[in-house]
Formats: sequence, C-alpha cells, structure tokens
Amino acid sequence: MAETGNIEKLAKIVSDDIFKWFKWETCLPKDENWECVTDHHSKSTHPSDVVFYYDDPYSGDTKYLNTDLKSYKAGTINKSSVSKALKSLAMSVDCANISESWQKTFLLDDVGFGAVSGLLFIYNHDDKYDYDFSDLMGRVDLREIPLLEDKEIIVMGPHLIKRLYDVVSDMQKLKADDKFPSRKDFTFFYPDLIRARRCGDEWDKPATVEALTSPWLIIKHRSGDDFDSGFVIYYHQSGETVDEFIYLIDAMSHYQMLSSDYMIRVRFTDACRHASVNFEKAKREYLKMWGNDSAREKQMAAIEAESITKFTTCFNPMEIGMREDV
Repeated sequence: MAETGNIEKLAKIVSDDIFKWFKWETCLPKDENWECVTDHHSKSTHPSDVVFYYDDPYSGDTKYLNTDLKSYKAGTINKSSVSKALKSLAMSVDCANISESWQKTFLLDDVGFGAVSGLLFIYNHDDKYDYDFSDLMGRVDLREIPLLEDKEIIVMGPHLIKRLYDVVSDMQKLKADDKFPSRKDFTFFYPDLIRARRCGDEWDKPATVEALTSPWLIIKHRSGDDFDSGFVIYYHQSGETVDEFIYLIDAMSHYQMLSSDYMIRVRFTDACRHASVNFEKAKREYLKMWGNDSAREKQMAAIEAESITKFTTCFNPMEIGMREDV
C-alpha cells in the first residue's frame, strides 16, 4: 500500500515541477472533495486532485483547471482506463461550474471568473509507454463522456508531459549556464491579433493550455549579464521540410520579432537529424524571397537553432516516499 501511495504522488510531483515554470498558480487546498449538486451524477462528492489557474492573456479572465492527476504503468494506459477517467472528470467539470461548494473551496474572486475546465494529466511512471496516444484517444467514444457542449476537458498524455518536462529542463539548464533569466524576467509571448488584443502589460504572461499544445511555444525575455534580450522558441514539429521553417520565419516577421536587435533562439524538442540543415536552407530561401539586403541578412544571422537535450522523467517510488515536500 505504501508503494501504491507513492506512485500516486508521482503525477503530483511532475505537475508541480512543470507548471510553475509555465506561470500557472495552484489553488489551496489540494486533494479535496467537494459537494456534488447534480442529481443524475448519483454522487455525494467529487474530487479535485489539484486546481490550477492562470489569467488568460487576451480576455483577462481567470481560467481554472480542475485537474485529475493519473500515474499509470505503460500497460494500464488503455481505452478503458482513459474512458473511465474522462467520465469521472466530465462529471466533476459539469458540477464545478455550478457548485457553490467548489466555488467556496477554490474560487479566488468572483471578478474575472471565466469558467472551470477539466485537465486529465496522464503520467507514465515507468517511462515505457511508446504507443500513439492520439490514436488511443481517437478510439475513445466521446459520446459516452457526459460533458456539456460549452465545457471543455484537456487531456495531456505521456508524450506531451515528457515534452513539457524537457522544455522546463532546458529552461533550467539555460538559466544555470547564464543564458536565460529568472522567472520574473521572461514572459510567454502573445502578439496582438486581428480580432483579439493582448490584455494588460505584455510581461509575466502564463503559457496557456493552447500555447502548451501548439506546434511551437514562444518566450520573450529581458537581457542578462551574459545575453541580450530576445526570444526563445521551442519548436515541436519534425523539421523534415524547408517549407515549415519558412513558415516559422515568416511568422516571426509577422509578429515583429525581427524588427529589433533581438537574439532569437529556436530550440527543437523532437526534430529529425536534418532539422538544423533545413532551417539554414529556409533562412537562405527567405532572403531570396524578400531580397538579399544587408538588414535582412543581419536578421537571419541573429537566429540560432539547435536541438535540446531530452531528459528521462522516471522516479523511484521508494525514493518518492522519502521526500519531505510531497
């Protein structure tokens, strides 16, 4: 029983290690049950392993994520276990949006209260899951998930969690090497859009769920003693084609990232071995498309690209039981 309890704590440790770097906050208490107010759920309470929250950079509303943290062996991550977890979380989300008990327990302020979404966090604690998780999700019958149309559940599977952990580990490594600032001196970047403008000051913005599940993640940072101000872009696609990098560079230009003397570092998280070569080809193609003038050559020269080091996120359950901060 002790080891089982330690395994259940693994997902909590990993989620804490990850999301604080993405500027998510955590509501207190954790591991809390609250009153169910929906008769057809046939339950007296619902659980919340943890409730994360952050302010949406465009609307300014506070987004709450009622989170179910799962820690599974590879062999138990299947259609049945995921469907069961989704059904339970869907009822919790349905109820949390109308439950006075949930709001008294977790809601920080009525002002700016957006909505409660669900987050299913599926961590593979033996690090042996090597199947296509998106294929598994495609086999889940969503019609059996009792979620209202205007509510949402985000599912973070084992591969996405490993990728996010790799990103955080890389940020920590850059900081340790004096190539990246402390958390107060970087922000996740959200450009003004045609139909939506960024709310408030651009600094200290969190990484939204949408940003964390997008093809790339952009961080803007201030300068330090050994580096200039600029951008770090974590790029999650394969990098197998030149065209995809031309599209990325064009997006940089559209977001006005190339208009100042910013340093720009593209960090590949899961790229093929030809990605760096293809990126250099894309820079040359982009120069040809827009004219090989000296200003654009300087802009292209300011962009660096390399792959990050991948880390294995696998903990010993017995060691987990000895941690005092769990």
